[in-house]
Amino acid sequence: RRYGSEKGSRKGPPFVPGSQLKGVLRHQCERLALALGADAVDPHATSESQQRHLVQHFRPLGESELLVDRLFGSRYQGECLFVDNALPATEGTQFTSLRTRTALDRVTGTVLERHLFTTELAEGDNVVLQGHVRARHPPGVLTVFDEGVPYEYALLIAAMLSIDSLGGDKSAGLGRCRVSILGDQVMWNGQALSVDTVLSSFEEFADEDW
Repeated sequence: RRYGSEKGSRKGPPFVPGSQLKGVLRHQCERLALALGADAVDPHATSESQQRHLVQHFRPLGESELLVDRLFGSRYQGECLFVDNALPATEGTQFTSLRTRTALDRVTGTVLERHLFTTELAEGDNVVLQGHVRARHPPGVLTVFDEGVPYEYALLIAAMLSIDSLGGDKSAGLGRCRVSILGDQVMWNGQALSVDTVLSSFEEFADEDW
């Protein structure tokens, strides 16, 4: 972010927008799905081949071959995954500060004149943020193995736990984080399940021939 404020001035409490979290989650889900041989389509097609791939899979979720689309929803049928903002677990104890740095020319490796960038950072080493991820899917959309937790939800939890950085300036060493599931439990259809139980479906997902 860019600000006109002076370096070091304090802002409000830290938070991570739900839209950013959702984007990172989708990216991680796509990486895991592709690594395991399943298909995935970037919803923001930037090339002609990606656009053709997107149109090819423009269909009801119940007929889609794409696990990530069935999990998150699609332009055809709407959103199925809803991610809240991640907010401080304890109010009034955490703030953000501003750090200003020069911009570098990536070609020459030298400082760009008259270019300053300011990043808003969470203060302290143990900032704890909390949020909720909710999924609502119509019948017949999700892939269930042996009446267990759907593959899509197992993929979501695995992707969530694999996130290790958020925000900007990650190349400069900022944004390191650790994601955990509160209480080590996931609510599914009103039933509390341990993370290990959910991930056991992910093991079956990994063994499938996609």
